[in-house]
Amino acid sequence: MNPKKPSAKKNILVIDADEEFSRDVRLYLEENYHVTTRQGLEFLDYTIILKKTDLLILEADYADHTLLKLIEQLKQNHPTIKILIMYTYFHSDTLVEKALVNDADDVIAKPFDVVMLKNKVDQLLSQAAVKQRSSLSRH
Repeated sequence: MNPKKPSAKKNILVIDADEEFSRDVRLYLEENYHVTTRQGLEFLDYTIILKKTDLLILEADYADHTLLKLIEQLKQNHPTIKILIMYTYFHSDTLVEKALVNDADDVIAKPFDVVMLKNKVDQLLSQAAVKQRSSLSRH
């Protein structure tokens, strides 16, 4: 009899200035995922590499062109990472809002239902796994 090897948990990085909110998200998701939280964007590339991040959940209430540029760089430097944007409201700049929605893999409005968050996380990470398997099978 060949026992099934348990699948490795995916790694999620949650970035939100509200430490308590980040903790709540971590507590809700950590049963199925390895979840790390941060309050700032410093050394983000390094953290993504170090933590082997599969999904970045990023609060974007004060989004501007700097954040857009950062997301663009992340997508370029870490092409397999999925990005879920959380927001309470978008900045008055509709170009920034449209660019965020286009650059992110998904968005979710705060406050949100935790079941909805989990569904979005599960969906994004399963899409990533399918894409990774198809990429590996071509090589």
